Amino acid sequence: MEPEQQCTKCGRKYPWGQAQCPFCSSSEGYLWPQRRDTFLLMIFVLLVLMFVTTGFTVRVYHEVESGLAQDWYTRGEEDLRAGRPQDALTDFRTSLSYSHDNEQHQLRLAQALILTGHREKTGTEARTYLLNLLEHEPGNGTVNLELARLAARDHAVSDALRFYHGAIYGEWADNAIVKRRAARLELVQFLLDFGQNDSARAELIALAADLPPDPVLQTKVGTLLLRVAGYDDASKLFRLALTEDPRMPTALAGAGECYFKNRDYAQAERYLTRALQRDPHLEHAAAMRDTAQAVLNLDPFNRRLGNLERARRAALAFDSALTRLQHCASQKGIDLKAAGSDPLQALYAETTDLQPRAKERYLRSDSALLSQVMDAAFGIELASAHACGEPKGEDLALLLMAQEQGGPRQ
Repeated sequence: MEPEQQCTKCGRKYPWGQAQCPFCSSSEGYLWPQRRDTFLLMIFVLLVLMFVTTGFTVRVYHEVESGLAQDWYTRGEEDLRAGRPQDALTDFRTSLSYSHDNEQHQLRLAQALILTGHREKTGTEARTYLLNLLEHEPGNGTVNLELARLAARDHAVSDALRFYHGAIYGEWADNAIVKRRAARLELVQFLLDFGQNDSARAELIALAADLPPDPVLQTKVGTLLLRVAGYDDASKLFRLALTEDPRMPTALAGAGECYFKNRDYAQAERYLTRALQRDPHLEHAAAMRDTAQAVLNLDPFNRRLGNLERARRAALAFDSALTRLQHCASQKGIDLKAAGSDPLQALYAETTDLQPRAKERYLRSDSALLSQVMDAAFGIELASAHACGEPKGEDLALLLMAQEQGGPRQ
């Protein structure tokens, strides 16, 4: 039987010569891996709990921050609607401090800066925000429009044109067609204010090509075309408006003015009369109607007239022109009877020689004399308008006829 020895720890016996008790060493070797796995598991669970807690805390913080940003943004919107841009400015600054780089909040802050009206103080800051937004979204219609307004306010024509076109051809979140049309109308008004009528006319023609069947809008664009002498394009719009609303006084007056400018005085008189029947307070239309009627009543070259009526009109035109010459000379302090080099004095000398024959009884049977008398009347009206400005009444009618005839006939 092999000699044994007893373990001092567990009390068991094991063969003599072994360095340690096999029973104690195997138990310790078994328990240590179990303790290590438990310890690692506890550390893992603790880390997971810390991660979840941190994530929850961060999420709650961001939700609170987002809520505060939205609350201040809402207050800013309310202040803008109430006409308090200065208060809105503070609200949007605060909202942006919570929302950081929120683009919508930056845009509204820039708009509030513009509305405060402090050009030097706020214009640069607003432009900075807008240009930053434009860098991220070059096709943003709203941002381009606000930059265009800033440029227009600073009289920066080239920048205004660039940004207005960016708005016209840009992207809009809603009602894109309506907002692009509104941006183009703003551009037209800007160009008109700066006297760039040719550019304004080009924009209006582009706008007119894509209008809905809205008589109010058609009349508005047509009226703007009248300001840039786009009479033919304006006439088309007024006729379209009258197709939708035949009784619309402003469209009737606009169509009448187009005919008037194109020297179709019969049509002008017809449309202007209809406009005044609908709205007697259209003073400009009334003045044009009276002038158109005067032209129709004074023109001796109407082929439907008989010789007696031709002679009467020519004699009346000559007398009216002579009176206009005398009034103009008096206004300028010119003695018509004295010898001098003034054009009005030369005209008076010529008409004085012609005056005895500028009577109805001579003009009835002498068409050449009638033409000579009317040439004299036209020459007087043109010279008097040059010296004393545009006349009124019958003299204005004669001046328009003179311009249509190209002055006295050779």
